[in-house]
Amino acid sequence: MKIWLSILLAVAALQAVPAAAGPWRELRAQGQPDRSDRGPQRQRGDRPERFERQERPQRLSDEERRGLHRDLDKARREIYKPRRER
Repeated sequence: MKIWLSILLAVAALQAVPAAAGPWRELRAQGQPDRSDRGPQRQRGDRPERFERQERPQRLSDEERRGLHRDLDKARREIYKPRRER
């Protein structure tokens, strides 16, 4: 129990040290350019600024929608019907 408590306290102490003050600061900074050195941003090309949804050719009527829901309910009942006990 004391070992686990000491390990937990050691991990908490290591987490409390800021990452910038650690010895890895120089290693991490070597391979990464600054944000100001990146250069201009990429252009999007000929894509539109916003996604435009294509219009639907037609919508379902109320009767078609009821029929679709009736068929879906029937399919759900068949899929999830209780099994017969032997």
